[in-house]
Amino acid sequence: MLLLQLKKRLMAIAGLLLTTYLLFHMLGNLSFFSPQHYAAFYAVYNHPFIRWPLWLLVVAALALHVVVALQTRLHNRKARLQSYQYPRRRHIPSWLVSIVITLILLFILWHLIQMWSFGEVDIYQQTQALFRSAWQVVLYLGGLLLLGLHLQHSLTNVLQTMGITAKQYYVLVTLLVVLLIVGFSAVPLAAYWKTA
Repeated sequence: MLLLQLKKRLMAIAGLLLTTYLLFHMLGNLSFFSPQHYAAFYAVYNHPFIRWPLWLLVVAALALHVVVALQTRLHNRKARLQSYQYPRRRHIPSWLVSIVITLILLFILWHLIQMWSFGEVDIYQQTQALFRSAWQVVLYLGGLLLLGLHLQHSLTNVLQTMGITAKQYYVLVTLLVVLLIVGFSAVPLAAYWKTA
């Protein structure tokens, strides 16, 4: 039981690290509205001594988060002899949660591959070219929406794991999630409308 609690805390810490990176990534992306600042930001960000250690940290945190989540889920399934009984209106089936989590993971991997495929020259034009496609924008926004749902649920669970249960913190979590979704959505929408 102690090992399970330790794993849950590790998963929570990895999730907080990933959320911190998302906030940093969103703020960097918002420099898109000034092509010079965007190019300057990514010139620093893409320096090998910054980009690779940061990406290795993010990939390690993501891997830890996913592996521990799977282990916890399998442990809970084995420990539960009978399924929980939920009121019909509030129950989200576990198979639907599994599909959403899988889609979020696929979205993150797809986005990482896209970013790895970018060259280091004229990031602004590459970003704009990427979001000329309506289906790229729709996929990106859909992935953001799913990620936002996961963050809303998981960050409130992290607060509970850390013993923080006051309602004002849940309002702050909701505001953070909305900020992230709006901030990340601004770039593809602006790039698409600019070229449409």
